[in-house]
Amino acid sequence: MQTGKIKITALYARLSSDDELQGDSNSIIHQKQILQEYALTNGFENCKYYVDDGYSGTSFDRPDFIKLIEDVENGLVQTIIVKDLSRFGRNYLNVGYYTEIFFPKYDVRFIAVSDNVDSSLGYNEFVPFHNIMNDWYAKDISRKQRAVIQSKGNAGKRLTTKVIYGYKKAENGQWIVDEETAKVVQKIFQLCLDGYGIQMIANYLFAKKIKNPSAYTNTIRKNGVAEKNPYLWSAQTISGILSRQEYCGDTVNFKTQRKSCMSKQIIRNTPDSYKIFYDTHTAIISREDFEKVQEIRSKRKRISPIQEPVLFTEIYCVDCKSRMHIMRSREYKQTKPDCYICSKSRRSQTCTSHYIRESYLIEYVLNVLNQLLDEAKDRKIFEEKVNVSVTRKNNHKHNETKKNLANTQTRINEIDKIIKELYEDKVHGNITLEIFQKLSSIYTKEQKELSEKIFEYTKECVEISKAKSALKEFFGILEKYLTQGGIGYLTREIVDDFVDRIEVFEAKKIDGKRQQKVNVNIYFKGIGLLDW
Repeated sequence: MQTGKIKITALYARLSSDDELQGDSNSIIHQKQILQEYALTNGFENCKYYVDDGYSGTSFDRPDFIKLIEDVENGLVQTIIVKDLSRFGRNYLNVGYYTEIFFPKYDVRFIAVSDNVDSSLGYNEFVPFHNIMNDWYAKDISRKQRAVIQSKGNAGKRLTTKVIYGYKKAENGQWIVDEETAKVVQKIFQLCLDGYGIQMIANYLFAKKIKNPSAYTNTIRKNGVAEKNPYLWSAQTISGILSRQEYCGDTVNFKTQRKSCMSKQIIRNTPDSYKIFYDTHTAIISREDFEKVQEIRSKRKRISPIQEPVLFTEIYCVDCKSRMHIMRSREYKQTKPDCYICSKSRRSQTCTSHYIRESYLIEYVLNVLNQLLDEAKDRKIFEEKVNVSVTRKNNHKHNETKKNLANTQTRINEIDKIIKELYEDKVHGNITLEIFQKLSSIYTKEQKELSEKIFEYTKECVEISKAKSALKEFFGILEKYLTQGGIGYLTREIVDDFVDRIEVFEAKKIDGKRQQKVNVNIYFKGIGLLDW
């Protein structure tokens, strides 16, 4: 099956808080209805929604927009449809780049329904004016918002809308003490005064099974700490709590700023730029204790005992998939050698150490690389051996993926025909609007699930295709080191050339001695894990 037959039609919708003020005409639901009806009417198939709800059009750092661009680069998208150009973005330079340079480069058709823009019909001279007007609108809104924020901040009104951990909002909007979490804040400050470090405090809270702020307020971020374990506290969270003067009962405004509405980068202001209003709410921490904590923290500086380069950065625990970090010893290396340790075991003790000595890993990787180079001297036999290994791993998966891809695409085509027929029946009055909506909803839901599957299958095919070119690059790297006569010692460049990632298993004891060698997997760039 050719990739062109399974390319998707991307239906992109975006809404920001400012757009919501204009009513329902720009709502995500309304946008999706317009896009779906346009796609049905004009015969676009294999549709997939990309939705950024709550994201400004001045920034292109939006989750689904980023996914859309990645899919375009991977050759998965045939057409992009938006309600109008402002839904795509309000920065006329970036919008112009994507519509006039980026999308044509990848042969992607771009349609803005309400603005009568369709790239397949040729250049539209009014598009730049649309983009400039959208850009002016965004800048005008930004100037007005900045003026309001500046006025509120200087008047002593709290600028942040989010209540910090330890407080809750009263009906009148004022901050009042949350007795349950206030005790935790007080404990954190007391532990710091007692000599506990940031990570020690986090471990203490984990041991006591105290929910972290995200879990407590049920604002869990996907793939964040709270999603994995509600009792895990990050060092960053503890540090943030210990640095907040608001716990003394003060309002602190203008801690951060942005250069412009077009730049979403947050710039931290210096303390002398803050506007502080004292005793605006009930204090949780005394000023005396707060100042003591700031003094203690200002004196604590992490000292790196050894300035040796770290050779391995892509090294992971095979069980919890966390990155492993180097532990440099201040003591003599004979008594306490440098080693890599699972970061999760250090942070929360939810995984075992999986530690491995750095000296052993260097020796082991060096030996493996030189073994590869020895075998690669007979280039023809070696390449054939590697190709057999890689092909054996990929062929079964590739064939299964192609089969699933074909079956899923067939079902999507069937649903497209069914939905078209339903739409025609509704237009001709053969079925009621209620029946059309009910049946259309059922089939659209199934089609969405199938589209997600076909999308993943297609990405797998793309990855396999990339793997073939990566294999050629791997052979090229080998040739480079063969001409140098082998590898005498490891450098960061050599590791980066050959190694994609290293996984470390928990070591086992054989005859009372710790054995690590059989518990290390090296994944090479372009060929993965060798199984011979």
